[in-house]
Amino acid sequence: MRSLSVVPVGLTKYREGLYPLKPFTKEDAKEVLSLIHSWQQYCMDHYNTHFVHAGDEWYLLAEEEIPPEENYDGYLQLENGVGMMRLLENEFMDALEGAEDDSDRRRKITIVTGELAAFLLEQLSSRFMEKFPHIKIEVIPIHNDFFGEKITVSGLLTGRDIIAQLKGRNLGERILLPCNLLRSGEEVFLDDVTLEELENTLQVSADIVKSSGQDLVSALLCND
Repeated sequence: MRSLSVVPVGLTKYREGLYPLKPFTKEDAKEVLSLIHSWQQYCMDHYNTHFVHAGDEWYLLAEEEIPPEENYDGYLQLENGVGMMRLLENEFMDALEGAEDDSDRRRKITIVTGELAAFLLEQLSSRFMEKFPHIKIEVIPIHNDFFGEKITVSGLLTGRDIIAQLKGRNLGERILLPCNLLRSGEEVFLDDVTLEELENTLQVSADIVKSSGQDLVSALLCND
């Protein structure tokens, strides 16, 4: 084994007849992180690798700082949501430093996300607006009514929940949606709502943004 990831269980509201499981609290998350960090130190001392890694959710739930890049051993567990936020922030800030916008035209863009990533995206948006004050960004976290309030990742949001919670709001020129909202290779959400249906209902253009920080900066600047 090269690495081990520890992630909290995602509990949907569809649990009738299943084994009773309890969601983690902030205090639970802090205890889990303390245990993981102790094992990371042990593995570094004995094997020169952190080996065991905490999913990003633990740090957000515990309200603790996401570790620096070197703690992720080359992002071996990135597909399991380990280090995604650290990588996104680093890439975003690197891209923002060299970004330029030739237009001073005022415009508004809405970022749609799950509740889990909203805090980080709000921080990144604030940094972006410091450099480009003529571009207003609003981050709207979508509450997961379909699967239940304990499901906070963007990849399990449905088109109906997004439409219901955005309808009637001032969304600006366009909305940005993370690519993991759609089925692989399709412009369709988990509940069979199509991207075209969402755009027609909300009367706004929707851009699908890939997972890198560079892609997010480009989308905010309306670069193709």
